[in-house]
Amino acid sequence: MHDLATRDLAVRQETFARRFRVRYTLLTICIFLPLIWAFIGVRNVYPLTAWTVMMGGGDLQRGHRYFRLRGETLSGEVVDIPAIKLTDALSGRTWGLVIATVDNRAFQLRSLHPDNATLLATAGDIGRLPRAARLPELLRAWAEIYNTRLPPSSPQRLKAVRLDAYRWIGQRYSDYDTFIESWRQEL
Repeated sequence: MHDLATRDLAVRQETFARRFRVRYTLLTICIFLPLIWAFIGVRNVYPLTAWTVMMGGGDLQRGHRYFRLRGETLSGEVVDIPAIKLTDALSGRTWGLVIATVDNRAFQLRSLHPDNATLLATAGDIGRLPRAARLPELLRAWAEIYNTRLPPSSPQRLKAVRLDAYRWIGQRYSDYDTFIESWRQEL
């Protein structure tokens, strides 16, 4: 009887060990097969490749515009305001919102916000809208977010906010600070 119980226990342990090995072999294959495929087949997907790391710093053929958000404090100091810290958004999304606002892209949507539809109807068509028609509201909202993080008596509170547009012409790693235009919103 004792030998039968010992043999039964050994068979159970061996069955458990076999299941354990099979389960973890399948798990290992499921984890490493996509990684191996990524390294062999789609080299630019996972995570970095040598030629991606050693690439130049961008497309030198095309220039682009960029923006800087600044504010004027109650004490008269001009401060840079990192918009990404105001909204906790991704950098590309924040500046994409600015570009869309400056270019009046909210008026090109198929389903307009009622306020935008009213403004567009008043103007007649999108070509007659002033450039950056909704930008004052965006600047005011960012300034309010900035000011709510400061005590009411702080001299660092903003009395005005300004968005400056610059253009990098391209072709070389210089001439990246060509001023285009600026928008200012008093609070």
